[in-house]
Amino acid sequence: MGKQLSVIESIQIEWVPVDSLQKIFMKKEPLSCPRVYELSGMEGETVSFQMAYRYRKPYYSSQMMVQATKNPSVRVRVQAPEDIRVKIRKVGYVPSAYPAYGEYDSDYLTTEPGLYPDPLEAMGETIQLIPFYWRSLWIDLEIPKGSAVKNGTVVLQLETLQGEIVKEAAVEIHVVPCELPALDLIHTEWFYSDCLADYYKVPVFSEDYWKIVGNFMRAATKRGVNMILTPLFTLPLDTLIGNERTTVQLVDVWKHGESFTFGFEKLERWIALAKESGFTWIEMGHLFSQWGAKYAPKVVAVENEKETRLFGWGTKADSAEYRTFLKTFLPELTKELERLGIEKQTYFHISDEPNAGNIETYKIAREMVREELKDYSILDALSTLPFYKKGIVSYPVPTNEHIHEFLDAGFEHPWVYYCSGEYLEVSNRFFAQPSYRNRILGVQMYLYEIEGFLHWGYNYYNSQYSIRHIDPYRVTDADDAFPSGDSFLVYPGEDGDAVESLRFLVLEEGLNDYRALRQLETYKGKEYVHTLIEKMAGMKITFSDYPRNAAFLLELRERVNKEIEECL
Repeated sequence: MGKQLSVIESIQIEWVPVDSLQKIFMKKEPLSCPRVYELSGMEGETVSFQMAYRYRKPYYSSQMMVQATKNPSVRVRVQAPEDIRVKIRKVGYVPSAYPAYGEYDSDYLTTEPGLYPDPLEAMGETIQLIPFYWRSLWIDLEIPKGSAVKNGTVVLQLETLQGEIVKEAAVEIHVVPCELPALDLIHTEWFYSDCLADYYKVPVFSEDYWKIVGNFMRAATKRGVNMILTPLFTLPLDTLIGNERTTVQLVDVWKHGESFTFGFEKLERWIALAKESGFTWIEMGHLFSQWGAKYAPKVVAVENEKETRLFGWGTKADSAEYRTFLKTFLPELTKELERLGIEKQTYFHISDEPNAGNIETYKIAREMVREELKDYSILDALSTLPFYKKGIVSYPVPTNEHIHEFLDAGFEHPWVYYCSGEYLEVSNRFFAQPSYRNRILGVQMYLYEIEGFLHWGYNYYNSQYSIRHIDPYRVTDADDAFPSGDSFLVYPGEDGDAVESLRFLVLEEGLNDYRALRQLETYKGKEYVHTLIEKMAGMKITFSDYPRNAAFLLELRERVNKEIEECL
């Protein structure tokens, strides 16, 4: 009878601490990644890294060894300073059938369809080792405000089910005794409550609906989202002409002959939940259809005790009926916003992504509401400079591909966004792109004094044009429409909770870089910080030119933390 291996002998594991900007693919060696041995962070900040691991033993060598060596499970043990909360999650893998457009730059990690690391999944008591494939754990170190820790050690161990330690790695954590300042720019990731109702199959405005909406709201604000898209009427976004999205209209409308009355109880509950969840800013859903403001949004009303669709694709934006409706509705709405005390924190939208051919229709729509919204800022994603130069929109939001045209024109309130169309050179967060391309946005927004960042995809779980609902764990490209990673940042989890993506955590790291740079500026001045960034980058950073590596961002942040501490 052959010798049966002991449990420890059978477990041959690589257990490697790497930084948060690495994407660990199952069949790609991460051994070239710099090892993480030291990290630093400020009070109130979450500092993240990963533990990449691989089991290097075959399933079994003979039937005699099956029980000892087939798919062994191990426990993860953590030792950390008492007041630093350690959160460990598994990096999950999801399919991408459409990782990139046919045109791409040399910065992409790969353009091959396959499984990509993205969702951060809850970890049970054990992890099961799979032979020959790399996996990773995502480690968050949450530093509390007023932390008593200055220097500490986080030890991560793997132990067998029998309690024997087989692997160990240690990472030093240094806490800068200064609180990370509050985010002073506006950040919106468009929120779709209809997608939540559709995925979880709960009635809109049921108590289950409100519970799930609150969960996803809190998940957003935890990572630096501070403005929420609010569906006065069902959002006229990404909807096939003639089709409808699930109705999530927050304003009740009653039609009495030629007149209207309104109920704001649902809107009031939404606003209260948003404020309770940590949102500071409110953006009202678009008052006209996407791509040119040619039609009214879907509006449902009760008439003669029957609910009916009052407006929609069949209603021209400048029709007499819709004009009359807005003239009645908007004064009532603004009165409600004033009653709620949020008029100074509220923005409005006209139409999403109008282009040069839509200037006249957009201008007509803008004029239709100018008087009623004269005390409010109008915010719209658009990249056609004449909209701004002609004063048609007060807060244009150009893409990072076009923002320098607006900056050169004296952009008074610079905002920026990106979506699927910004796939060459500029920052974005597709699965197939390196994480530093996501995180660099924070440095860019600091350098160019950006006031707000907008993205259209927090939780869009529909196909393009909302033709059908999708399962985001199976379809990550909106049905072959956008490269995977464009249409959502969080996944729907069990019990109505949001499951974060690694891309969301990396985006937060970029925002934290921005906050730390602002803090250093208070001590040493803007010119000093700008010079420091340029010197470490070895170049002038723009929205399309920046160091193409993770090391720059990691080293810059360590330097900023060190200089802040020296100033204290």
